[in-house]
Amino acid sequence: MIAVFSKWFILFVICMILQTSFVPMIALWSFQPDIILIAFFFLCLKYGTLPGIYVGFFLGLGMDLYTPSMTGQNALAKTLVGYFWGIFNERVMRTDLVFEIMIIIVGFIIHDIIFLGSEFLKNGDSLVLIFSELLKRTLPRTAYTMVIALLVYFWSNYIKPNIKR
Repeated sequence: MIAVFSKWFILFVICMILQTSFVPMIALWSFQPDIILIAFFFLCLKYGTLPGIYVGFFLGLGMDLYTPSMTGQNALAKTLVGYFWGIFNERVMRTDLVFEIMIIIVGFIIHDIIFLGSEFLKNGDSLVLIFSELLKRTLPRTAYTMVIALLVYFWSNYIKPNIKR
């Protein structure tokens, strides 16, 4: 159990370092993939709802302390997305690639609705603006992240098992 925890903790630390240092260099039209959410998705899909909730909370809290956002904004968004993604480990018998792509997209939209909604409420803006922000920011970022997630998926399911040890 400690080995599994240590492996995922190190993976999230590496993802955080890459997200802040390397990912801005590969941004397309100011849209950056979110590799932290990719790793979080695979954790939730593998271990389920309860680890998804706990890891989402602490991962979001760590991001809240690192970024200049309202404290609890990332924690709330990642906790609810961790619950949503973790359900598919426990409730769905078979997840194929198309279904996983759909739940990643829905998870990103849920995350950004919660994140942007709390940001707009804090600033006193109209909540109607969320939909325009979803179209302008979330969907391109999600599409770019999906390309990275598909590369990770194909590497972990098709290339890695064929490597001779």
